[in-house]
Amino acid sequence: MSSPNTTRRQLLKTASGLLLLPTAPLLAKKAMAEGTDVVVGTWGGDYQNLLLKIVNPVSGVPVVFDTGSAEARLTKLRTEVNARRGSMDVALLQDLDMYDASQAGTLEALSDKTIPNLVHVHDQFKTAYSIPHIFSAMVLVYNKEKISTPPQSFNDALDPKYRSRVGFSDILFAASTLFAGLANGGNMGSYDAGTQFLSKLKQNDPKVFPSNEAVAAAFKSGEIWISCMWKARALQWQNDGLPLGFVVPQEGAVAVTFEGAVPKSSRNKEGAAKFLNAMLDPKGQVEFARAMGYAPTVRNADLPADLRARVSFTDDEMKRVFAYDAKKLITQKSVVLDYWNKSFKA
Repeated sequence: MSSPNTTRRQLLKTASGLLLLPTAPLLAKKAMAEGTDVVVGTWGGDYQNLLLKIVNPVSGVPVVFDTGSAEARLTKLRTEVNARRGSMDVALLQDLDMYDASQAGTLEALSDKTIPNLVHVHDQFKTAYSIPHIFSAMVLVYNKEKISTPPQSFNDALDPKYRSRVGFSDILFAASTLFAGLANGGNMGSYDAGTQFLSKLKQNDPKVFPSNEAVAAAFKSGEIWISCMWKARALQWQNDGLPLGFVVPQEGAVAVTFEGAVPKSSRNKEGAAKFLNAMLDPKGQVEFARAMGYAPTVRNADLPADLRARVSFTDDEMKRVFAYDAKKLITQKSVVLDYWNKSFKA
């Protein structure tokens, strides 16, 4: 879908864009574990911590985490596709990257025969190659103590009064460029409008930080007042006491799902299926919503009303939350990364 006029069902069917999670390792175990272990490739940090606390006890399998970047996991999936003993049994990726991995023929087909909880997944999130774990969207985040009137458009960031006060997370370059493009009349099938907007914004001296956590620290210190970030992250930062507000801007926001899959080179596909099934456990989905602010992807997750109001989106907001056109964007990813590194950050 390349037009912002996306229906809610179409949106959720291909929703992409927990931008990325922290990369600090939690466990000091080696990734290549014993054959009975399940090696889970993930980002680390809070997300990995919760996988260990919430998902692992339900899965009933011993787990070792292989912590690293999404690009590193994609590289492993490609280089190990024909290996007899791959380094991962479960690969966790953002939806756009997972689509990339599927197109490269690196992932096993999944079904509810081996992953029973798949029957409870909302149809909009289903794919043949992955399970959808959690869902959110990139929104406009601002410091309520510095900005009394909520901004309604990312175009507000071009105002000279916000010079040096706009910040980005480096690891969210793709979603941030699409988000910027919506403010410039763009759609979800091209980065062009986004790079044009960012070139204009560069004149206002925006700042790029190495991680989502660094963006939070910049908000806390007052170094920045505005950013584009996953709503779930903004909720976490609110819970941590930061005086932040967030809005789905009038031009729209970028959807995201975070997914799990089984590499074809997995050594323990049975254990991997058990872990993926546990990721869809309804009680665990509620716990992730409470801890991280991401919405569930299964119908049988019974969220309390107050939690549902926090992590979900209103019908009006959903009309302005758009999903990636993954097929078109995959071919442009290297180009936009090159622009981000050599032009926008330079």
